[in-house]
Amino acid sequence: MGKDIAQESEARGQEPKGPTLEAVIDLLEQNSRLREEVLELEGASLRRSREKYRTLVESSLDIVYTVDLEGKIISLNPSFEEVTGWSADEWIGKDYAPMIHPDDLPLLDERRTRILRGEVLPRAEVRVRTKSGEIKVLEFSTVPLHDNGTITGLIGTARDITLRKKAEEQLIRQNNFLKTIIESLSHPFYVLDAKDYSIVMANSAASPDKLPIDTKCYALFHKEGRPCSGNEHFCPLEEIKRTKKPLITEHIHFDRSGAPRHVEIHGYPIMNDDGEVTRIIEYILDISDRKRMEEDLLRAHDELEIRVRQRTEELARMNAALRSEIQERQRAETALRLNEIRLEALLELSQMSWSSEEEVADYVLEQQVRLTSSTIGLIGFLDEDEKILHLHTWTEHIPECGLPEAPARYNIAQSGIWADAVRQRKPVAINEPGLLESVGNALPCGGAPLRRLLSIPVFDGDRIVALAIVANKSEDYDQSDVRQLTLLMDGMWKLIVRAHSAKMLRESEAMAGVGRALSSVAHDMKTPLVAIGGFANLVRSHMPKDNPDWEKMGIIMKETRRLERMVGNMLDFSKPLDLQKTPEDIYGIMLDTLEIARPIAEKREIELLIEFDGPTEPVLMDGARVKQAILNLVTNAIEATPNGRPVRLESRKKGRSLIVEVKDCGCGIPAEQRKDIFAPFFTTKKEGTGLGLPIVKKIAEAHQGRVEILDNPEGGVTFRLVLPNH
Repeated sequence: MGKDIAQESEARGQEPKGPTLEAVIDLLEQNSRLREEVLELEGASLRRSREKYRTLVESSLDIVYTVDLEGKIISLNPSFEEVTGWSADEWIGKDYAPMIHPDDLPLLDERRTRILRGEVLPRAEVRVRTKSGEIKVLEFSTVPLHDNGTITGLIGTARDITLRKKAEEQLIRQNNFLKTIIESLSHPFYVLDAKDYSIVMANSAASPDKLPIDTKCYALFHKEGRPCSGNEHFCPLEEIKRTKKPLITEHIHFDRSGAPRHVEIHGYPIMNDDGEVTRIIEYILDISDRKRMEEDLLRAHDELEIRVRQRTEELARMNAALRSEIQERQRAETALRLNEIRLEALLELSQMSWSSEEEVADYVLEQQVRLTSSTIGLIGFLDEDEKILHLHTWTEHIPECGLPEAPARYNIAQSGIWADAVRQRKPVAINEPGLLESVGNALPCGGAPLRRLLSIPVFDGDRIVALAIVANKSEDYDQSDVRQLTLLMDGMWKLIVRAHSAKMLRESEAMAGVGRALSSVAHDMKTPLVAIGGFANLVRSHMPKDNPDWEKMGIIMKETRRLERMVGNMLDFSKPLDLQKTPEDIYGIMLDTLEIARPIAEKREIELLIEFDGPTEPVLMDGARVKQAILNLVTNAIEATPNGRPVRLESRKKGRSLIVEVKDCGCGIPAEQRKDIFAPFFTTKKEGTGLGLPIVKKIAEAHQGRVEILDNPEGGVTFRLVLPNH
């Protein structure tokens, strides 16, 4: 306003004069209005600041608190309830001490005193009790609270670090566990900084004494001031950094005395989130002794090579006859090596005593193909008459020779050239491809083109029990191949026989136990059965036939006789067989047996046929026991054969064995029952005792023989009794 009046005076051409009273009043009014505006603006700013502060405090995830000089709580933000479970109203105006862990109160009292003295303290930790009783760890910071320059209390923040503390404790435990593992390693273990190769960590095996800070690996291991370089002694750490992959390599390190040591380094990279190698783990194995042994072996090998070369040069100056001798020696060495391999195979075969027949045969087949350098191999087993071969297995190199397309049984008389070893009863080797091409049915399964063939029979006494076949060797089969296959097959058969003998021994021991039990039972039953039969017969003899109980007494006597026969069988089975061997006419025994069984057969209109093919001379045996065994078999055959069909009794001589066969025309015996038919008390008959066949088996084995069961081509089964013919 004053400026405006002066400007007006100037405009009028007058000199400016002092301010008038109205102008001064006007200025004072303007100044008053301006002051009110300023105060209003300052108040609004202060309100906004306070509102902003309140918003920050209310929304803070940390606890914001104020306490007075005596430790009473003045204010708490909402985070207090989130952390402790207590509401702010429950603690406003109260001393905070009951909330604090007793062990931490001295610390808080000391800090409060120091802060009030003006000290600035770092953050600290304190344990507080929540409303649920849980103890939580808070990290807090406190500063003085001023009002017009006077300290009226304390203000601070507190953050819940309970989970962080637990994580830190877990991390400490894991680190301690890791350190324990690393310390337990018997070889040096290092962690290296990938930038400057300084050793960050080392176990006791690496450094019993504490390493100086910033020790470099090249200074420790190589006594050098820089890392390794060059192709001859490259730095494995550089390679790990370059490839970012683990590395195992050999290196040269120097021990404390400066002596070089050969070591094997196992290095593993540790990478950061950006894929950069920041650390390298190094595990070191001292292989100096091994390297020394390798060098000694290498020197010995070099010396040996020098000697061989010298000897070769000497031999080179000799005449052609001497060179031929060297070649022969080389062939002998090859044969010796082959024999060593073959001996190892035989040794391994001899140790397969607990393996199954199939496992033994599979092993022998594999070895016979490998040790004769063949590509095809087969093993088959012959029946008692050497007429039928049962193929065991074959090589997988000829898929067209598969068993599903080929029968499992082969008639020797109708088979091809592969069966000549059985027909001629000696090994047969054919090294003429043209001869094999000119004949058909070269192998049991056929199909595979043959260049060479070798077949070996396996004997058990005079009988051929198995046949081994190999084919398609790149060279001719020779006597060493024949010997090897013969030894392998003989070893296989001995293992099979031994397994059978062990099985028979176990069965014999089991039968002996059963026999002892049967003997006790039979003796206990025999006396009362005799009494029952005698009294029943006596009562019936005084009873008229028209008595209603006449038939019932007859049933009692009949069942008593059946039980007496059963007891007799039990006694026969239970007691040891004391054979009374004398020279016997087997034909006469067979005739006597048929005469005994004929009344039973005539009731069923069954014809009993006999076929005798020797031996004509007497055979040493217990005739009564053998007759009992044959009678049991004939009786079983009659019961199994339908009315009007025949039962055949045949005998023949086979090598050193006497074979007696009983053939029926029944429905056969299921495969699942055959393993049990020689077990005591196993029977499929309503009135059978289940001891007939076990007694036959016992009589056969007492004569050092056996009993077998075979299927008849026309139906029914054949029970074969095999006895020694001497």
